[in-house]
Amino acid sequence: MDLNLGGKTALISGASAGIGRVTAKTLAREGVQTIVVARRAQALEELADEIRAEGNKAPVLIVDDLLDDGSFDRIVAHVMGQFGGVDIVVNNLGQARPFDLDTTEEEWAEAFRLNFVTPRRLTTPFIAGMRERGFGRVVNLTATSEPQHVSGSLTSKAAVLMWAKGLSRVVAKDGVTVNCVSPGYLLTDQIRNNFIPQFLPTEEEQQVWLDREIPAGRFGDPADAANLITFLCSPLAGYITGQRVYVDGGWNRHV
Repeated sequence: MDLNLGGKTALISGASAGIGRVTAKTLAREGVQTIVVARRAQALEELADEIRAEGNKAPVLIVDDLLDDGSFDRIVAHVMGQFGGVDIVVNNLGQARPFDLDTTEEEWAEAFRLNFVTPRRLTTPFIAGMRERGFGRVVNLTATSEPQHVSGSLTSKAAVLMWAKGLSRVVAKDGVTVNCVSPGYLLTDQIRNNFIPQFLPTEEEQQVWLDREIPAGRFGDPADAANLITFLCSPLAGYITGQRVYVDGGWNRHV
């Protein structure tokens, strides 16, 4: 299927690993000029090599730390100077670690800065251009709605959901869609290197847990989320906006 994405430009944050990395490669295969942002220069250079090796447009690499308040102005200036704007923003940035009742105000502020302030500030400068051109796509990676503990990540990502819903209603008539994708247990480096060794160290334990918790009976792949994100970025998804879509093999129990 041709997604009619050729010639579009996309800004992807958190692109050095996991879902962001696979999304950049998937969009590039559709003819999108990708602009990838992350802190690790080597990881971005390796991503660029992989994209070029597939015969696709080389991505523009922006190495910056989005916890640095000056990063937003630098990134926006870089993108505006080279492209005059973007058609697509994929906000794939976040940090998942449990909080407790003793978590400091600084840690709470950092969680909201990374998970809510960052996507809002990376998106807002490009909205006017999207509206003028009559086409724009914003896709935010959010989280489960079933918190098991106090979580700065889940709490701040809930703010993203509300912001995205409101924004979607403001810009819908101008051809701009805003959606959220909530991935479940996909085999990213974080799941492979942290979750599985800590909680499911044996294959038998993994399968027992998968059979109990996930109707699909298996972990997902980052490509499962990347494929959906790419579709939501396309003109074919122009009547889908203000939505939250789960990619979790049926794990979420809510309707």
